Amino acid sequence: MLVTYRWLQEFVEITLPPREVAEALDLAGIEVARLQELGVGLEQVVVGQIRTIAPHPRAERLSLCDVDVGGECLHIVCGASNIHEGLHVPVALPGATLPNGLTINRSKIRGVTSEGMICSEAELRLGEDAQGIMHLPPAALGSPVARLLGLDDVILELEVTPNRPDGLSVMGVAREVAALTGGGFRLPPVTVPETGPAVETLAAVTIEDPAGCPRYSARVIQGVRIGPSPDWLQRRLQAVGVRPINNVVDATNYALMERGQPLHAFDFDRLEGR
Repeated sequence: MLVTYRWLQEFVEITLPPREVAEALDLAGIEVARLQELGVGLEQVVVGQIRTIAPHPRAERLSLCDVDVGGECLHIVCGASNIHEGLHVPVALPGATLPNGLTINRSKIRGVTSEGMICSEAELRLGEDAQGIMHLPPAALGSPVARLLGLDDVILELEVTPNRPDGLSVMGVAREVAALTGGGFRLPPVTVPETGPAVETLAAVTIEDPAGCPRYSARVIQGVRIGPSPDWLQRRLQAVGVRPINNVVDATNYALMERGQPLHAFDFDRLEGR
């Protein structure tokens, strides 16, 4: 079971550093096998903004970008086509070693000095897109990309034994941390607006094995459009070992990891008999 320190902080007030939280959980019977820092390799990757773009004098597929990284403008050679002036981008500064092992230096590319690198998702190990550079939301120039993307975090890998099923969700682990540290446990408010016809007029649930499944609840959500989940949700799922699929599947997996409640989404139009 993987949980992140910042995800736990959404449910419990924690003042102890991650390593001391891990030690407390160990003593309580929830073994923490290891701690893993997110954002390793992103220490020298900062937010930049492309100010100007000019063609490379010796390579038609390359561009010369002036990128403001807060306090200075770097001249960077870029080969991506999905760039434009004003765009916020991740910039690896000279001396950076990226998660893929690549070390960035000032170097000449086709006779022009490049003072850093504008990075793709794949180069930062934040996605699979290696063709274009990663677009960032507006943020303070020169600020760490890891902080902007919520990657200044630590993953706790738990070895949950059969007698501690409460350790199989972020909420369950947070309750344990609250009890161990005296931090206040809190539940973020959840509001579900009730609109449209009652669910029982749209679908029915038949439990064929009440002994094995005493309760099964259903809810109909209408007007859903399938698409990618928000970036923050995708990154959080990836941090705990879950591959993002789409907004619907990701929502069910998020609820499972956070609250320990298994969910499954069905296509209403394909349900036989309803």
